[in-house]
Amino acid sequence: MTYSRRDGFQMSEESEVWISCERAIFQAELHRVTNFITGIIAPHARKGPDDDWIRLVLNQPGGVKAILEVLTRMER
Repeated sequence: MTYSRRDGFQMSEESEVWISCERAIFQAELHRVTNFITGIIAPHARKGPDDDWIRLVLNQPGGVKAILEVLTRMER
């Protein structure tokens, strides 16, 4: 991927380059979601396990994390 002020982001015509870039972004987002779950959500859940809000919150990022893990591991 290249960038210039005039043309913006430019990608190769090779689909493997696009896939590589997409996988890198999925990996970065997986890292962010994992840190969010372990650093913020999990301590909140330990503090108030019966809290309806935290139970809802626990389910949502967990699903996102699962999808990102699959996308980062898929073979073409």
